Amino acid sequence: MKKLIIIFFIAFIGTNFLISQTVNGDTLTYDGKKILKVWGTHSERGYAYGYLMGNEIKDVAENYVLASVFANSAYVYSFARTYFSDHFSVEENYQEEVQGMIAGMQDAGVDLYSSVLGRDLDETDILVANSIVDLSSMNLTAGEVRFGCSSLSDWGTSTQADPELNGNLVICRHMDWTANQTLLENHLLLVNIPSEENEIAWISFTFPGMIGALSGISQNGIAAFMDVGNYNSVTDENDLHPIFLSIRNGLEQQDYNSDGEINPTDVYRAISDKTHLSPSIVHAVNYQSGIVIETNNALGSVVREDTDNTQIPENNLAATNHFRELYSPVYCYCYEAIIDSLNADANVSVARNWNILCGAAGNVSTLHTIQYVPTLNFVKWSTAKAGMPAYLEEPTEFDINELFSVSSYENEELTDKMNVKIFPNPFSDYLNINFDLANLGDGFKFEIYNLKGEKIGCYEKNDLHSSNLKLSRNIFFPDEKISTGIFFYKLKVSNYFKTGKILFIK
Repeated sequence: MKKLIIIFFIAFIGTNFLISQTVNGDTLTYDGKKILKVWGTHSERGYAYGYLMGNEIKDVAENYVLASVFANSAYVYSFARTYFSDHFSVEENYQEEVQGMIAGMQDAGVDLYSSVLGRDLDETDILVANSIVDLSSMNLTAGEVRFGCSSLSDWGTSTQADPELNGNLVICRHMDWTANQTLLENHLLLVNIPSEENEIAWISFTFPGMIGALSGISQNGIAAFMDVGNYNSVTDENDLHPIFLSIRNGLEQQDYNSDGEINPTDVYRAISDKTHLSPSIVHAVNYQSGIVIETNNALGSVVREDTDNTQIPENNLAATNHFRELYSPVYCYCYEAIIDSLNADANVSVARNWNILCGAAGNVSTLHTIQYVPTLNFVKWSTAKAGMPAYLEEPTEFDINELFSVSSYENEELTDKMNVKIFPNPFSDYLNINFDLANLGDGFKFEIYNLKGEKIGCYEKNDLHSSNLKLSRNIFFPDEKISTGIFFYKLKVSNYFKTGKILFIK
């Protein structure tokens, strides 16, 4: 298995190079996988996305969305676009993001003209592309495309015997869409790092032009993977919301339901707050457990938990393309194969989680296979090639911390000048953070988060009275239930920041 640890060195592009703003982004291609990292406001992130991936965005728009989903029919597409404009409502921040994307494409010199449509692509076209699953559920598309997907999560007693997992969660996910040459050439790992105070960073396994969350993981360790459901009944066509953007709300907005906890119920609330056109099944997890959210237009949203399992042991959840809580379940060969595997052996390791799902649900339409282990801080991703589905390809392993960190030459210079030292790491009693007080800027902030995404410490320049900040383990374990743990820090200096991991060993 290939493993990549990424450090992005950001090239800031100034306004004197015939572009309208700074490009807050960077790209990397590794093992055929394109990675795009963008940061800043929604508008700034959209601009960087469009500027750096403009040709790829147009390629997907023309040769997948228009050609495959709408069969190159300007009439069918125009009807779907009008339906979208009349019936869907999209938040202002996403409108600003796609406006920024179009502006970035223009400044990059991308020809936006579509010969099929007889006009330039615009912001609404980007939003329609992000709603193809929604629109296809009403037969508002013309192409022969299929949207499937499946996932399996295991934790607790199922993973207790595995020394790597030690009772913590592992999830594997297949993204099954009809194979299309343009999609096969444009797999994209998108890293969003917001500057908005109420938002958190998240990654998306997607395709150029997509801004919603089909397969997403937040920096707080919440993951959400969307499958298409099997019952669609529409009773309310007013104020609809794209399902991908609803899932993104649950991942990107800090504590979406404002209950003081960062957990999968944030994703549930983000979905249940909106009305959707498509039947959807969303598998959402954190490091402790998972839920499956089932939703459609007629019946709204419900949660399926492992305690609702009738054939699969508790501490496991499987999601395919069939409702099991919103409606009475029907036969699914993939689900039955998962049942057989778990009932034959209830113990699940990282490797077995991957193998169970690949054996039960891998198929020719599997474009992405993803595995995520929050406590081990990695995600594995394999992508399909022509004639070879993703689940048969060797995955690349990514370090989550490295994906979420932003580094630049200027940032390295600033942090080196501050001479910040964190030791010992791992620690058992006290953690020391040394700073060079004389060189700290006014924008300095040092924050600590637990795996739930809860901020457990925040220290600004005025809080420092000496060059050493000594933190006891009580800061990390306020309820006095002390156990081995993983924490994250975010070091901010002016407009730059970097993140890292802190380990506590009992």
